[in-house]
Amino acid sequence: MSTMFRYEPVPRDTGMEEALAARTADAAWFLARQYGFGEFRGEDAASPVSVSVAQETHRLDQWRSGADAEVDAEVDAEWRPYDPATTVLEALVEQEPVEGPDARLLTEGALRWRRALAAAGLVALLPSFARVCPFDSEGPLAPTGLAAAVRDRLPDPVALAPWLARLAERDETAAKEFDAPETDAVRDALATAATAWLSWWQARVPVVEQAEASTPPEAWNAERLEYAFEVSASSLPGLELRAEEYHGGHLDWWAVDARDTQLAVDESAIRREGRRIIPTPAVYGGMPVSRFWEMEDARIDFGSVDASPADLGRLMLVAFATVYNSDWFCIPLPLVVGSLSRVVDCTVTDVFGDTTPLFHATAEDGVSWNLYGLGDTAHASRTPGMSAPPSPWMYRPASLPGGLESPPVESVVLLRDEQANLAWAVEESVADRADERVDRHERWTTAARPRPAPEPGAAPRYLVATEVPAHWYPLVPQVLAADQESNRFRLAGLVRDESIPQVPLGRLLNETDRLFEEEVPRSGVRVERARQFTRWQDGAPHSWTTRRKVSGFGGGSSGLRFDVLDED
Repeated sequence: MSTMFRYEPVPRDTGMEEALAARTADAAWFLARQYGFGEFRGEDAASPVSVSVAQETHRLDQWRSGADAEVDAEVDAEWRPYDPATTVLEALVEQEPVEGPDARLLTEGALRWRRALAAAGLVALLPSFARVCPFDSEGPLAPTGLAAAVRDRLPDPVALAPWLARLAERDETAAKEFDAPETDAVRDALATAATAWLSWWQARVPVVEQAEASTPPEAWNAERLEYAFEVSASSLPGLELRAEEYHGGHLDWWAVDARDTQLAVDESAIRREGRRIIPTPAVYGGMPVSRFWEMEDARIDFGSVDASPADLGRLMLVAFATVYNSDWFCIPLPLVVGSLSRVVDCTVTDVFGDTTPLFHATAEDGVSWNLYGLGDTAHASRTPGMSAPPSPWMYRPASLPGGLESPPVESVVLLRDEQANLAWAVEESVADRADERVDRHERWTTAARPRPAPEPGAAPRYLVATEVPAHWYPLVPQVLAADQESNRFRLAGLVRDESIPQVPLGRLLNETDRLFEEEVPRSGVRVERARQFTRWQDGAPHSWTTRRKVSGFGGGSSGLRFDVLDED
């Protein structure tokens, strides 16, 4: 029979403030503390003096959409070229399909034709052009206010272009439609102005890529309201960077994942640092000094650190700061913008002239720490019991610099209504045809008919259901036939005064038919569309419409109730 004894210290106090404070007494006390900490012992420990680094670098040069990969795993979009030096990756991923000239180009084209008529002395014909080629002023998205007043006095360039093509050919019939005098001088002036305007217009009017309206961006996953895409390097086949849950706004290295793939080293892509690299100690603000007897900064008080014996995280942080802080060194590692890189050789030379090769932290002892790596975190999070494998690759993204962003032109809130036992999609704002913001709640309250005052002694009215605002659209749970355990939220319409359910006015909900149930949490979700403008590294301007998905403000109530007696 054997007896095992365990020796461990028993602290007199549960706190560690006294030990961390390290209050001083006298010079002899300093010498005793130095002796106790071993500062008088000579150690033949080497210090690093130089480091040689070789890295394998591959420039990212192609991308493709990954929005359909979740629906059909066999669908692989075609790779398309991508140049980080001249192209903004956010613009490629987030750009909405062109569906015709935007509101600004339409207004600019109309004003340009007005100036052309004024220069030719024919500005009196402008009302005739506005009458023959009017802007569309009908429908719920018709402009109001100043935008409507301006458009009423100008012609629509889309409808104007065919007429000006006839005027450029001196068509007498077309000139009569605009009440132009039947003289050769007037026809020549109109032909000259029309030719110049058509040359300007055709150089700027976009080519319509999609025939259908409200077509989402190619990389937009309408069932999750987020982007999904892939980027890769043609010189590195078999390794793709996947962004399956990119919420829009700013694209950085943490937005993409890469599955661990064992790839052979490409000798032609290896870059060796020609200059001598000198390692420097890793320092941070408030770092304790490396020697115990040195005076600390008066602004840092380690004695005020409070941690219980079970607070392992804080205890480990204190141990690192006070014991191991001087054991770490750092060296610069320049990376090419818009590239994938991995270190294939890292050799340290110490003060004794010995060399020590260093390897990736995950290559020894099965370490799986991967906080800043490109592990497949998205795939691992959806696979129970699977941890993200580490990756030796480092991604240096061509991040979007500071630019200009407009206020949201469209905003949709997804929330849960516990009182009605429903989820709702609320259109807070949409953009009209003049690209002006329309507050749907304000418009609904303005257009709401006032309720008549009840007569004295009148009996209460029975209501099958209470009124719901016109910009609230229910999300009805639906079980998929293919997968009985998977639910979706189907966007439905409420029948109000008319017999046809009202449809959303904005693009976001018109592009969405079903949503995954987990995409509408109890905290809610807000999805916005806004304009972005920036200049890239080569100075070229880039503008596009971005979509951003952010957290909401909790649940809400639509006021929907059934079988109600209205006593008001």
